[in-house]
Amino acid sequence: MGENGGSLSDIRVLDFTGELGPYAAKMYAGLGADVIHLEPIDGDPLRKCGPFFKGIPGRERGLQFLYYNADKKGMPLDLRNEKGREIFVELCRRADLLLESFTPGFLEGVGLSYDVLSTVNPKLVQTSITPFGQFGPYSKYPGSDLTCSALGGFLFLAGVGNDKPVRASDNQAYRMAEAYAAVGSSIALYFAKKTGIGQFVDVAGIESVGMALENAAQFWDLEGTNRRGLGRIAGGGIIHPCKDGYVVVVAIMGRNKPMWEPFVKWMKEEAVDEWEIFDDDKWIDVDYRASAEGYELFCRIFERYSMQHEKAYIYDKGQAHRVAVSPVSDGKDLLENPQLKYRNFWKTLHHDTLQGDVVYPGAPYEFGNLKWELRNPAPSFGQHTAEILAECGYTKNDITLLAKEGVVYVAES
Repeated sequence: MGENGGSLSDIRVLDFTGELGPYAAKMYAGLGADVIHLEPIDGDPLRKCGPFFKGIPGRERGLQFLYYNADKKGMPLDLRNEKGREIFVELCRRADLLLESFTPGFLEGVGLSYDVLSTVNPKLVQTSITPFGQFGPYSKYPGSDLTCSALGGFLFLAGVGNDKPVRASDNQAYRMAEAYAAVGSSIALYFAKKTGIGQFVDVAGIESVGMALENAAQFWDLEGTNRRGLGRIAGGGIIHPCKDGYVVVVAIMGRNKPMWEPFVKWMKEEAVDEWEIFDDDKWIDVDYRASAEGYELFCRIFERYSMQHEKAYIYDKGQAHRVAVSPVSDGKDLLENPQLKYRNFWKTLHHDTLQGDVVYPGAPYEFGNLKWELRNPAPSFGQHTAEILAECGYTKNDITLLAKEGVVYVAES
């Protein structure tokens, strides 16, 4: 892998995913792999998900679809049709990796199990990404990002005390599963390159979420307590308002007085009203900081100061005093972040079909030799069908007939 011109151009990936799964293939596409995004004959459901370019809905305007499928070729294909299944088998014969997110049992039901595909291509790695995996009592359950987050324990961690669980925005459970799918697929591909033997990789969203919980399960296993947020505790990772948004301050953990002292010095040097109140050993007592009196007093003094300044100022001053303080960034902040600008993280790509530019996040990593690039927009519906089928040996007449029969969709050239 990665021996051709500093890229993964020697790897061919079939990506038959929708709302769950597309980021895994995107990680290969950015590194130069030949990725073909297959979608149902009526379109990838992600095409219908907003937000849309300039707020105008349309099959080619969904920003999520455009992001997750950039640098992929595209072809709609009906697997319920016998000829469609024949095309799929031929594509798998030529592929190194198949990424799919079908409901467990679907591919077996249409005669496309891994046993069948691996007979055609023994080196094929097939990675299935589903909410609960291929086997077990939950495997047949319908799932979503929300159910994966809930059953995986992610929602519970975000709450405090007896508060109801809180969901992180967007589809974080799906993204976790896709990241693990990319890693697991890479390991299986390496094994296949070394041995000539492919394998089936089963990725479950619920397990991927469980990996993100740090020591939550161990808290219950070892102590019989359910770990949640710390709640309202002065100086202990609380969000505070400031002039242009919010900041998070961790001024002390446990009874760590050497951690508290730089915070007091910061408040003194900034001449914060009533800073002297912080210069008292009662703040080292966790119980006092967690009390209503301690919490409200801390907020009153610190927020009087924070509301006078912008978060960038508070961040700089706090860091200069070795206090753990961080701005809470919004979208505008991220686009203007000097660290991300320096690393050229944000990429702009022109879309002829949209007659406009779209700004994308860049690579999630930097390599010494491999090169990540954002080259081409996501495929329009049926854009590469004729090209892909021609590579498989189909003639123009064959392709025209397949399109008329609804086996594939071919975009007008």
